[in-house]
Amino acid sequence: MKASSFLKSSVIALAFLCLSPLAKAQPGDTGPDPDPNGGGAPLDLGISVFIAAGIGYAAKKKYDARKKEKIADSTEK
Repeated sequence: MKASSFLKSSVIALAFLCLSPLAKAQPGDTGPDPDPNGGGAPLDLGISVFIAAGIGYAAKKKYDARKKEKIADSTEK
């Protein structure tokens, strides 16, 4: 790695580390929580993404198994 590219990446990393405490996405403490059960976070999208990923993973595994079986059958002949 060249010294100049190492220096550039080090400066960028240092800038991110120094400026990250200033970037706050949520406001500070706003007082007591009106819902004692913690409120409801929507789980629709997260669960849907995990289900879709699981279906995609299963389909890929099945496709690979069929492809491997087809190759094995063709080499036996």
